[in-house]
Amino acid sequence: MKLQVELEKKVKTGTIQVKFSLENEVLGILGRSGCGKSVTLKCIAGILQPEKGKIQLDDRVLYDSGRNISRKARERRIGYLFQNYALFPNLTVLENICFSLKRSDREGQAYARELMERFYLTEVADSYPAILSGGQQQRTAMARMLAARPEVLLLDEPFSALDSFLRREMEREVREVLKSFGGVSILVSHNKEEIRRLTQRCMVMEQGKIAELGRTEEIFARPGSAEGQLLIDGG
Repeated sequence: MKLQVELEKKVKTGTIQVKFSLENEVLGILGRSGCGKSVTLKCIAGILQPEKGKIQLDDRVLYDSGRNISRKARERRIGYLFQNYALFPNLTVLENICFSLKRSDREGQAYARELMERFYLTEVADSYPAILSGGQQQRTAMARMLAARPEVLLLDEPFSALDSFLRREMEREVREVLKSFGGVSILVSHNKEEIRRLTQRCMVMEQGKIAELGRTEEIFARPGSAEGQLLIDGG
């Protein structure tokens, strides 16, 4: 699976301009708050629309300003794990996970139950998000994301709402999800250690632009930009 991204999006603080491509790998986007990390993800997912650019997944064009193509978010087959998980408060765990499935999709229903077992959610299947722990909420959000059988995974600060103990526990869960998924995934974080441990490639962003992009181990060993050096060596 290959994802190609080229976009330009105006925001209050300026203009976000990024261009990169990924193929069956995990990219970490590292940067300070407000640098454009989450906006980039939302443009890829179809939640926001850029002013111009092109987003293509293999031979399927998701967005092309020149050809006036912009597929709706639900048509892109992209899984998005929001920072606050965005669970539906009036739906149970099982209903949240099954939300994106068709009622007639028996195979999908079976897969949803497999995901509940995988993420240790069977015992809280009939519970509502308000009474779940932070870890259970995140596992429910991950199961819901995977239930739709996405072709790309986008994870937006997935550990920021968790305490230090749960962060490490859920990081192990996410690592297994990314490993078993095997396709294109993007992890956004301002935590350098999460990026170092979970990704193969790293993109450092600064004020809406790409400061540097390369193999994670190489960037962490020898940052090639002033911003990268600040975030990695001084962060």
